[in-house]
Amino acid sequence: MKKIFNYAPAPTTGRRYWRSLDDLAETPEFKDWLHREFPAGASQMEDGQSRRNFLKIMSASFAFAGLAMGGAGCRRPEEKLEPFGQQPDNYTFGDAQYFATAMPTRTGAIPLVVKSYEGRPVKIEGNSLYPGSNGSTDRYAQASILDLYDPDRARHFKHDGKQVSREEALSFLTSLSEKFSNNLGEGLAFLAESSTSPSRARLQGIIANKFPKAQWFTYDAIDSGIHQRAATQAFGQSVKPVYNFDKAKVILSLDADFLGGEDDAHNHIRKYAASRKAEQGMSRLYAVESLFTLTGAGADHRLRVAASLIGEIAAAISATISHMAVTVPAGVSAEWIAECAKDLMANRRQAMVVVGQRQPLEVHLLAQQINMSLGAFTGPITLLPAIANAAADLMSLAPNAAAPDTLVILGGNPVYNLNWSQKPATVIRLGYYEDETAEKADWNFPATHYLESWGDATTSDGTLVPVQPLTQPLFGGLTELEFLARLAGSSEMSAYDIVRTTFGGSDEAWKKTLFSGFVEGSAAAAVSLPSHLTLSMPKISATAPSANSLEVIFYRDAKVDDGRYSNNGWMQELPDPITKMTWDNPVLISRKTAKELGVANGDIVEISLNGKKVSG
Repeated sequence: MKKIFNYAPAPTTGRRYWRSLDDLAETPEFKDWLHREFPAGASQMEDGQSRRNFLKIMSASFAFAGLAMGGAGCRRPEEKLEPFGQQPDNYTFGDAQYFATAMPTRTGAIPLVVKSYEGRPVKIEGNSLYPGSNGSTDRYAQASILDLYDPDRARHFKHDGKQVSREEALSFLTSLSEKFSNNLGEGLAFLAESSTSPSRARLQGIIANKFPKAQWFTYDAIDSGIHQRAATQAFGQSVKPVYNFDKAKVILSLDADFLGGEDDAHNHIRKYAASRKAEQGMSRLYAVESLFTLTGAGADHRLRVAASLIGEIAAAISATISHMAVTVPAGVSAEWIAECAKDLMANRRQAMVVVGQRQPLEVHLLAQQINMSLGAFTGPITLLPAIANAAADLMSLAPNAAAPDTLVILGGNPVYNLNWSQKPATVIRLGYYEDETAEKADWNFPATHYLESWGDATTSDGTLVPVQPLTQPLFGGLTELEFLARLAGSSEMSAYDIVRTTFGGSDEAWKKTLFSGFVEGSAAAAVSLPSHLTLSMPKISATAPSANSLEVIFYRDAKVDDGRYSNNGWMQELPDPITKMTWDNPVLISRKTAKELGVANGDIVEISLNGKKVSG
């Protein structure tokens, strides 16, 4: 039973405050304000109709008028819902599905598991089934899904800037293949980014046999292949080093940001973290660097020097280990070098030296010699067989060299990175964006994302992994394998058929590979090492920079890499791990240098690089 309580009104003493909107509406002041806001009769029309009813009628009239005039904006969009003629196996409406694939990188691939909802990939994670990975990825892999849906990606086949049909573009590739078949490929050149794809290597071999006079060039804005080139030159065979930081007790980093900007950082971080456990005896890290990096920030002993002097410091450490005369660069602590070399020698077979990608080949070769003296190749460093780089010297394709008749560009943005001034007669480009290179190209083919492409790659330890698409190409692009197969005149035009042929084996083994995301037991075995290095070391010398002769360092950005993620909002909004800056590209100088130059905070600095002025 509902109870109603009647309370006696409170005595009126002083000013009365309203307790609710209803209470406020009953006050004489509020009623008087209403009359002054809306004068008498304002709520009624001349014919007695209320204003509310008048507005309802007028709204309906305007709506009918819009329909009568064919206003398409007033109609709901038509969506035709068609049921599955045959529902796919293991599919439940509304449930997400997960597929194993891999993201190709310059020097390997990252095994992934991608979440797909209603046929669209929505989230990327690492493949926990991959041996030793613990499901690790890096920031580039996580953000790469945004590039799949990038509205600015290349969408059309174009010839001389005009859109053409897919059939016309593919017909041109066929005619190009027939043209160069008659002259064995004379005047044909390929310019491609680095890749570890066995299928691409197989197609490259087919092209080399069909067009023996053609040239194949490999280029990267970031020299990720310098570790392999140095090891190959040092040991006289095609090998690449794999750094096992979890097996090292003492690590010397020479301008190597292996926890941040180096390739395969997601594996390095996991292995290095395993070596820093107190119960197992923490490893010690010595860092010699010019920039302040994540690796230097976590180092036990850090030496800040100019990048050009790191080679001399490596030579001083090598001389100390070999008990030779030591020359220490000016301004560098001789005690620091002596203690570092002493610690390395005290931990033979458990110590190693790593060099960053920015350092020249001579410093890498010197590091190989130090690691050989420390016995690092029987401990924390493993040498794996590598595919020999069959590419020609890029200097023969330099801006001042004679341009080939026809140049085929696979990915990248060489017009921006290489600053070409001389254009070949015909340029065919397979690219993901319509950028500076697309403007110079005669034919443009839109490239596909790795999440919409069939492909393959090898990881840093040599394990073969498939690149499995999760969706059809959103904008009808072309995969690199399909592009090369048509140029090679191959009978296999489908990327799936090309990859399937490369993998070989039974259908059951192929299904297992697609399920697990890698070929079990395909990791490369370590190569046997020579007893010593037959390597003549060049003399390393440099001049320390000064305020009148500055040293400019271009480094791999933690967010946009070499610029390929500059259109990725996630990466642009990611704070730099050191400066914490977003959406910016600063020129960084030290306080000491700024004081010597008379530069204050907020000033615009103009630097001349090879005759070109750069402001920052």
